[in-house]
Amino acid sequence: MPRRKKTVSSTPLLDSLSVDQARFVLARLIGDDPALAARAEGIARDVLRMVDTEGVAESVASDLSCIDIEEVWETSGRRRDGYVYPSERAWEMLDDALEPHKGEMMAYLKRGMVEESRLCCAGILLGIRRFEQDSGSDLLEEAPDYCNETFDSVREEWEKAVGDAAQVRLLARFIEEKGLS
Repeated sequence: MPRRKKTVSSTPLLDSLSVDQARFVLARLIGDDPALAARAEGIARDVLRMVDTEGVAESVASDLSCIDIEEVWETSGRRRDGYVYPSERAWEMLDDALEPHKGEMMAYLKRGMVEESRLCCAGILLGIRRFEQDSGSDLLEEAPDYCNETFDSVREEWEKAVGDAAQVRLLARFIEEKGLS
């Protein structure tokens, strides 16, 4: 097998910056140059438009599947301020794993990127169903209604926030085509 040539970076100093340092450099550049700011905004929009419904679904299913039932049992029970049932704790942990995905879905709406938000929502819903059907997780015994209730809740939250009947119909079509209902 032929060896690949190592590519020498044309910006080794920039490549060595931390995320915060790179963010500072970018902020300074776009603050000083309105044309560059517009270009950076366009690039950011292009990057954000790359919503992969399947990728979101895989990530959601994986994040939900990574929760260990042992951790649920270890963190439930008697507490100083009362009692936390394992089913309650399982539900909380599943919600915590799902929250970043829901946050991203809503962030797309705040950016005015309705279609991308719908694709993200579709991925979340698909991921919930994949987790429910394919994971074999013991969490589903502790929180048997989680997937159905959360599926409906995510869908309703998005539909209310989007307020666009055409987008709602597109999501409904996706759900029907994938047999997710």
